[in-house]
Amino acid sequence: MVDYTLIGGGIIGLSIARELSSRKLGDVLVIEKETHFGQHASGRNSGVIHSGINQKPGTLKAKLCIEGSHLLRTYCKENDVPIEECGTLTVANSNEEARALHTLELAGVHAGVKGLRIISQDELLEREPMAKGLCALLSPTGAIVNTGALMRKMESDIWAKGVEFWKNSKVIGIEESDDRILLETKSSIIETDYLINCAGVHADTIAHMMGVGKEFRVLPFRGDYFKFPGKVNSMVYQVPDLRFPFLGVHLTKTMQGEVLVGPTATLSLAGKENYDGGFSWEGLSEISSRNFYLWATKARLSRAMWSQVKHNRKLSKDPDFFIEEVGKIYSGEIPRESIEPYNSGIRAQLVDRSGTMVNDFLIRHTNNSTHVLNAVSPGMTSSMAVAREVVDEIERRRNY
Repeated sequence: MVDYTLIGGGIIGLSIARELSSRKLGDVLVIEKETHFGQHASGRNSGVIHSGINQKPGTLKAKLCIEGSHLLRTYCKENDVPIEECGTLTVANSNEEARALHTLELAGVHAGVKGLRIISQDELLEREPMAKGLCALLSPTGAIVNTGALMRKMESDIWAKGVEFWKNSKVIGIEESDDRILLETKSSIIETDYLINCAGVHADTIAHMMGVGKEFRVLPFRGDYFKFPGKVNSMVYQVPDLRFPFLGVHLTKTMQGEVLVGPTATLSLAGKENYDGGFSWEGLSEISSRNFYLWATKARLSRAMWSQVKHNRKLSKDPDFFIEEVGKIYSGEIPRESIEPYNSGIRAQLVDRSGTMVNDFLIRHTNNSTHVLNAVSPGMTSSMAVAREVVDEIERRRNY
């Protein structure tokens, strides 16, 4: 029997496996339904290590984002994972947005983000000659990382610590008793003492198999990234609307020297792991629930939410509108033919029974299991801090 079994080989699953093995709490097994780790959210993002400025003070997101940013940047430096601490700039293009920057700065300072300051237009243009803004909030701890290299290093790291991997092993059934859990895959039965659910967009499905978190459902929001031959030295963001858990279109320099634009955010009606967009009845069936229909009703009845829905849908469908949106923060020319599709990812957004999006990390524990139900952006940034949080609680509950 395995002491600890984790479902899901994304960055959070591997980080928790690393924390368990580092503390020598027992045998650790990671089960992944794909042939490689990080094939979904962990490998389909822009490689940003967030500083924490967009998180509400006092939330688990704010706490773990700031802790996790420091832990992840340190890990990358110590393990030769390509990283660049280039900083983040949130630009304001009106007096109203400038006032919002000051609010964002105060919230960031209160949350514990280091080095935040408002810079003038002159300094903004010194740092980012192609940026467009009256002023900007500089967050120097923002960084970019090669996510592929990070995942490979994490995998080799935990393998060296004795963690076992079962890939191409999708869990299709779970049975539990007082002293063990049986996990059924298509080819085998795994007996474990403790289960940790890090299944991302399928975290609700795994949790529901154990009667946990039945009041929640994951809705998949597809985000499209594009690249173009522009020039930025760091990351350039619009002022976010903090009423919603999406940051809007922004510019990010990658470790490969490309400039990414995105992501958009539209509900995926073709399935939880469909990155091509469109619609399918199977995909709709996969997300259909009271939670989904109440969210959709709220979105339609709320002027602000419906405006966001239409805005993001237009960004995904209309290249000229997309270029216009990028032009709010970038002064350079963006020929339509120069924009190329880069990547698409799925945001696993948890929604409660009232149809409200859960805008914080959500982790549920039972006597013999832990379920990471909501770990959306900044999930990668926070991954090592999430691992500490999870394993600290497991140790407390199990009286180590």
